[in-house]
Amino acid sequence: ASGGRGGCAASAAAAAAAQTASSASSETSGSRPSGGGGAAAAAAAIARFAAPQASTAEQRVQACASRLAGSARCVDALIASLERAIANPEDERCRKVSLTNKAFRERVGSVPGGVDFLYAVGFEPMHGHLVLQRRDTALLWVGKAALQAAQESLAYRGSKEALQLREALQLSSSEYAAEEAARRQAWLQKVPDEPPEGQAGSALICVHVGETQHWRRFDSSEVLEDVVNFARSLPGVPLGRPIGLSNVTLRPAVRLDLATECGLTLQRLDLWPTGHLRVEAG
Repeated sequence: ASGGRGGCAASAAAAAAAQTASSASSETSGSRPSGGGGAAAAAAAIARFAAPQASTAEQRVQACASRLAGSARCVDALIASLERAIANPEDERCRKVSLTNKAFRERVGSVPGGVDFLYAVGFEPMHGHLVLQRRDTALLWVGKAALQAAQESLAYRGSKEALQLREALQLSSSEYAAEEAARRQAWLQKVPDEPPEGQAGSALICVHVGETQHWRRFDSSEVLEDVVNFARSLPGVPLGRPIGLSNVTLRPAVRLDLATECGLTLQRLDLWPTGHLRVEAG
């Protein structure tokens, strides 16, 4: 199969190690009397090829999934494939992928690391297909969880929005407006309900988009990610690429690290009882 197994295939490394060890032993025996030199060369060759295989199967799956975070379409396709395999253990159609299938080539096969991930969860090349011969349910669940974790990354979100934008550009202007509104509404649905005015413990946040200000109440125990989702729902905020937020409540403004601070509460970020955030390019 094209793409190779990379670090996810132990058998190729073992064969290469054995061949190198044999070559090293032959070269040594041809140039000097038998002794420790040939054995040392063989041991060094085996160690060189065996060392990268020290990680566990679960770690290899997680590493492969992490590599795919920037390709939303590939991640989504692989999750759907694993879900079918898990839900239908006796259905051969759910345990086999054709390497010549156009959709597979576009969504997975052409993405660096896509085929490697399938190898990591147990698929093997066979007669123009990738086949799940020895089904390891636990490893399939690990793979699904690792891909779902990748869906939470900024790289995935940026890729997903870029993909949606490309699809939207193919629509007519009226269809595009409806599509944009639906996408912004989807972000808004992720935001917790707004607390009543005057409720104790609520934070009043103003999100600045260009020259426009958008005010909304949040509970002070809610996290920065909730405000990010609200910001993405606002008109004028780019949908096709990552965004940034700066705390402009006081001067100088402080750029927030969305990769590490999205799980922090508004109170922890000094955005309570009120705060001002400016949307910027990601």
